[in-house]
Amino acid sequence: MGKGRVKLLVVATGLLLVILKIISGEILAQNVPSVPLEQKELLQVKVYQLGVDPVSLQPIVFLADALEERALPIWIGPFEANAIEAARQGTKPPRPQTHDLLENVIRKTKGKIQGVIITHSKDGIYYATMVMEKEGRMVEIDARPSDSIVMALKFKAPIFVSRNLFAAGAIPLGKEKEIEERYGLTIQELTPMLAESFSFGSTRGVLVSDVRQGSSAEKDGLQRGDIFTKMGEEAILDIISFKAALAKSKETVPARVFRKGKFLSLTLHLK
Repeated sequence: MGKGRVKLLVVATGLLLVILKIISGEILAQNVPSVPLEQKELLQVKVYQLGVDPVSLQPIVFLADALEERALPIWIGPFEANAIEAARQGTKPPRPQTHDLLENVIRKTKGKIQGVIITHSKDGIYYATMVMEKEGRMVEIDARPSDSIVMALKFKAPIFVSRNLFAAGAIPLGKEKEIEERYGLTIQELTPMLAESFSFGSTRGVLVSDVRQGSSAEKDGLQRGDIFTKMGEEAILDIISFKAALAKSKETVPARVFRKGKFLSLTLHLK
């Protein structure tokens, strides 16, 4: 059995144990140090984007503050990254994946995820608590941040981070926000699940996740769901290559995007 399948089996087994505990009404305490937090100690965040560590090639989820000035990067697995992207896009697989199964069980047993809290880190590992309402009472479930984020997105529940944790680990988003403000484009990595959802036969490219209304990007004809494959003479492989091509482009640059099964040529007016 390959390493990828072994990891997938471990993830599925862990989530299925949670499902069984929910069904039985017996949510067992985990051997993880509890960190009680008051509301004033929490900062509400949102999923800003997914990226890939250029060294380890491990996916990273960025959780940004309301003003998108800073973001907390958390390294996650590829399976969880795909699940987060699917939840963000609202795409459904032909058959339920493990997170879909967990969502279905919670809903069928009249439960609801009210929020998730990323509480603390220890030895480089982040810990989170998933807060579920069931039969009029709140149940706190120890969970990994990545799984918690998926469930928060599925239930449209808020995501919180300890203010101290965010202050210690967050990075500034100045460059990313400058690009967004200048052109009105928000991009994200193209995961295998997203590529399949958009009927695109490769993960080499960058997905347009949002186009600001009235922006230059909208005037140039870009749409949410477009996949950049080329800018100028540069092939777009990922977010890093996209930003590099964008940084050295002139006022106008030709681009090639994939949209609804077809490749289109557009001219971008960047300045």
